[in-house]
Amino acid sequence: MSHDKRRFSVTLLALAVAFAPHLLRVPVFVSGFVCAAWGYALGMQYRGWAVPARWLRVVLALTCLALVLFTYGRSFGRDAGVALLSLMLGLKAVESKSVRDLLALLFLSYFVVVTNVLYSQTLVMSAYMIFSVIAVTVALAHLHSGEARLLPDLRRGATLLMQALPLALLLFVFFPRLQGALWGVHDDRDEGVSGFSDTLEPGSVSELSLSGEVAFRVDFPGVIPERDKLYWRGLVLDSFDGVKWFRDLPFELAEKREVVPSADLVEYALTLEPHNKEWIFALDLPVSVPRGTVLRSDQTLVSMRVVQARVRHELVSLPVPAVSAPPGPSWTALPEDGNPRARELARQWLDAGHGPREMVEAVLSLFRSGGFAYSLRPGALEGDIVDQFLFESRRGYCEHYASAMAFVLRAAGVPVRVVVGYQGGERNPLGGYLIVRQSDAHAWVEVWMEGRWTRVDPTSVVAPQRLVSGAEFFVAQGQGALMPEGAQALRRMGRFFKLGWDSANNSWNQWVLGFSHERQRGLWDRLGFDPTTRAGAGKLAGALALGLAAVLGAVFWSMLRSRHEARDRVVEVYERFCRKLARLGLPRGLAEGPLDFAGRVARLRPDLGPAVRGIVEEYVGLRYGGRGDVDEFKRLVGEFIRGKV
Repeated sequence: MSHDKRRFSVTLLALAVAFAPHLLRVPVFVSGFVCAAWGYALGMQYRGWAVPARWLRVVLALTCLALVLFTYGRSFGRDAGVALLSLMLGLKAVESKSVRDLLALLFLSYFVVVTNVLYSQTLVMSAYMIFSVIAVTVALAHLHSGEARLLPDLRRGATLLMQALPLALLLFVFFPRLQGALWGVHDDRDEGVSGFSDTLEPGSVSELSLSGEVAFRVDFPGVIPERDKLYWRGLVLDSFDGVKWFRDLPFELAEKREVVPSADLVEYALTLEPHNKEWIFALDLPVSVPRGTVLRSDQTLVSMRVVQARVRHELVSLPVPAVSAPPGPSWTALPEDGNPRARELARQWLDAGHGPREMVEAVLSLFRSGGFAYSLRPGALEGDIVDQFLFESRRGYCEHYASAMAFVLRAAGVPVRVVVGYQGGERNPLGGYLIVRQSDAHAWVEVWMEGRWTRVDPTSVVAPQRLVSGAEFFVAQGQGALMPEGAQALRRMGRFFKLGWDSANNSWNQWVLGFSHERQRGLWDRLGFDPTTRAGAGKLAGALALGLAAVLGAVFWSMLRSRHEARDRVVEVYERFCRKLARLGLPRGLAEGPLDFAGRVARLRPDLGPAVRGIVEEYVGLRYGGRGDVDEFKRLVGEFIRGKV
């Protein structure tokens, strides 16, 4: 393979590595064009195909631009930009004739690698991006070295990246971070995890019970509360139309409460996955309001922006609800008709003189001893769904029990509301944090009693295992709890690796992706840098400049040292070579240069001429020309000394 062909092949391989993640993201015509263009470019190198005429390349470029505009319209965002950048990779390849063209292709590849963060910032994608950068850097080194072997270029590329790592870490910590999404780009078509909506109806929560998607993760600086105490508030639903509960009443902002240090306060950091809604799932009941969020009067925490990216909040909650003003008549409102048997039951309890607390106990007693069952597959309900559930099927999931209880209490004139969120969570022993999944979605009610809203969870009397073991307990029952010992061992092993991988991802999310503007400012404050003042900004700029100077100075010193050490090794090996020739009766003269010495040896010993000439040429390249491979030179001299030439 000729030198030019080899350089082009290595360059094209690096392009393929950089473009691979986008292969299925971009439209089919983009992927097809890029692959076809690269195939033609290979034909130019190996088959001698002609470079397309200039007018044809212009037509192809305009056609590609027109197709992108036709596909994405005037909304030139993330997808359109990546598609156009990919097409440029193909167009540039078919006109590449010189080293300068290949350099442009490789520099363009760096931009293609960076665009991956617009789609995914996971640990796997980040690792692949590092691999892609290594591949492109090695191709650049190979383009400049002109050597036949890739191993020396691989070492050069790895060395360059290792030298750049301290500089990257320094800029990561001290260079001011921008607030908001990367480059202001938002595209929520593929983002967000599945979860419940802002309505509650039979089946809306139970269908999430099989989903292992992570909703959020929680770090507790202290002891993690017991699982049955973990109620994560999401939404408060205030209205019922006969089938579903929904939010209809206007909300007010909660009164600001002074957080007094107390043993009951729970501090935690919640890392929420994107869900394209404004909900923040806080532990009952939040008393702190992080930046960018508001606390409503119903004690739900909401973001001022739609959660389109992973976000981390430092929160404080108090499990004791605050005393508030009595709710209005809207909190006892029901449709004018429907579910007559449930209304009659509420009327009987009301006639018996039951107050709110007695009403709650009556409903819980009915669920406890009335033959009710907790089931993930309760069957469809139609018409008077509350009556059907209470007096016929008596099988349901948390939403069935919460909805029925709220209806009966409202029918008796007791203010009540339905709360949806999550309950519980799985502790990851490898990371010491809590994982809350979609399968932990839950619904409960809050009843107005004794001047405050009090949580009542009917699931606690029907299926207390749900609050202690989570939905997995009932999933295992539905799939058959008895498993062979071997299968159970494999399941435990799989769970261990799954938790380990989640712990690695969580660390990546917390320390890299979660290093936001606020956390950076907090780090600066702890280090004594306050950029809001002139003195603090000067100290920060001085620290950054000093760090950059130290890193660049260390790199420069390392380069000089390595070059000096390599030159010393080359001279040492060459001296060994000369001593071998001296033992053969061919000593080197004191003023004799390497090339003259090789010529004299070739004249006196023609049998040694080719080997000596090859060794000397390699030495001259390393010693004076700054090119060549030290390991290859050592190999040639070693074979000569051992008499293998």
